[in-house]
Amino acid sequence: MLITLFYAIIGLYFLAVLFFLLGLFLEKTNRSDAQPFVSVVIPVKNEKDHIHRILTEVVHQTYSREKYEVIAVDDESTDVTPNVIHSFAEKHENVHLLSTKGSSSPLRNKKRPLDMGIRSARGEIVLLTDADCHVSSQWIELMVSCFTPDTGLVIGHAEIDLPDTPMQQIEALDFLLLMGAARGTASLGSPFACTGQNLAYRKEVFEQAGGFSSFADAAGGDDNLLFQNIKQHREWTIVSACDRASYVTTPPLPNLRQLISQRIRWASDSLYVKQTDMFFFFVIVVTFLANLLILSLATSLLFSLKWVFPLILGLGSKFIVEGILMLRTTYLFQRFDLRRSFPMWFFCQIPYVVLMGVVTLLPIRPGWGGRQK
Repeated sequence: MLITLFYAIIGLYFLAVLFFLLGLFLEKTNRSDAQPFVSVVIPVKNEKDHIHRILTEVVHQTYSREKYEVIAVDDESTDVTPNVIHSFAEKHENVHLLSTKGSSSPLRNKKRPLDMGIRSARGEIVLLTDADCHVSSQWIELMVSCFTPDTGLVIGHAEIDLPDTPMQQIEALDFLLLMGAARGTASLGSPFACTGQNLAYRKEVFEQAGGFSSFADAAGGDDNLLFQNIKQHREWTIVSACDRASYVTTPPLPNLRQLISQRIRWASDSLYVKQTDMFFFFVIVVTFLANLLILSLATSLLFSLKWVFPLILGLGSKFIVEGILMLRTTYLFQRFDLRRSFPMWFFCQIPYVVLMGVVTLLPIRPGWGGRQK
């Protein structure tokens, strides 16, 4: 019975990965020449090492300066971050500093400064990134060009740049594969996910979806849970930005503790997804079960060798389909440097997925920038 269940789960997982893969061979992007007013919103907290660079990049864009504003929302930083933003605002009239200090909001973590920035935005289009990201001079222009009249949200690509240690290389490949899955499902017209490091949507759509109110107490959700709510408004289409100059890069996390904290925030979104996208939730469950059963069979070898063949078959099938996905994704995004990390990622991913699946059921409340509220 266990073996039959194992083969069934592995088969379903195999099909799910093939679904992601199929979309990576499809690429269609409609363009618009319209230049609506854009509000770039950047939530910040203790970003003294990054804020100067990101503001410099965002104020030097090919998009007309009269057509966009930059709203940096400080979430009670204890360093010089607000001073740096204030200095930029004095030199650039389209840069504005807001602060959450003294404000009252039921929203947790990053959603609090984001909500303040979006609510005050004058733009028809809201464009988001993080303070530690890099953007090109064409970033605004290319992201906005994806907004045809029926487009409500544009999924931008983000990737981790210059990973050094083995842990950072695994992190970079893992994130690239997640973004590949997001691109693939969007190309098939059934988008699953996005990242707040590079995301754009109409302010009208944000308001139609109720903003962050339906998941105010969630640890995360500022990107993917909002994205799921926006998907419910089917009069709007969701597309991916495919131009390389629209990509955003971000540095790897400095240590394992911060990586785990980040992934716990991401994993905490999973139970909310059940309410908005049962297909996506089904894929999450199948992914968890596939890795859990492989881990269970590997453990069972300590007691009986009869599980050797099923385990080899399961691992082999998983290695092949994930390897093909990795090859296509690294080719599509031109990240050949990450291919050598695939074997390490493959074996680390199995216990990691199981751990994150268990964590979603625990009352852990990870914060953002050191904040727990």
